[in-house]
Amino acid sequence: MTYHQPSETQRLLGMKVDAAYRTGLMVVVVVMMSIVGYVGAGAIISSKGVASDAMSVRVPVYVAALFIALGSIALRRSQMRWLRLSAIAEVRGAEGLIKHLLNTTIILAVLAEVIGLLGLVLCFSGGVMRDGLIMGVVAFLIVLPVFPRRRVWEKAVADLAPAIPESETDKA
Repeated sequence: MTYHQPSETQRLLGMKVDAAYRTGLMVVVVVMMSIVGYVGAGAIISSKGVASDAMSVRVPVYVAALFIALGSIALRRSQMRWLRLSAIAEVRGAEGLIKHLLNTTIILAVLAEVIGLLGLVLCFSGGVMRDGLIMGVVAFLIVLPVFPRRRVWEKAVADLAPAIPESETDKA
């Protein structure tokens, strides 16, 4: 059994994937913690007993959260498809693919955070604790599939990037 040393290009790509992965991981973890904070703040606000007619605000906020959640799912499915990733690797090269993976992760995490913020808005507008909790759970359900997985990113870059020589991507 022979052991071959990774080339300098493979090592540099591995370092870039690792840096992008750590950034994406940090963003997703911070978003998860902020969602927990929104739910906690909503619980404190709604326990104060500020009662108003929240029904006029509740339905539009729930509809907005539904559209954001469905849009987030559709965006993830369209941007993380293997065919889409291979097209990006072909056009932009390995660095473009890594940037795409990171940017898509950040955008999807922000959409989940918006749903958590909508739960906090409901609590501020006189909603009950249940509203904030429902929005927090939905936000978590949206952000969990976005959680970056290093092996998947490494596999995508390793499988798709070597097909294009770096000299061709530098000219484009």
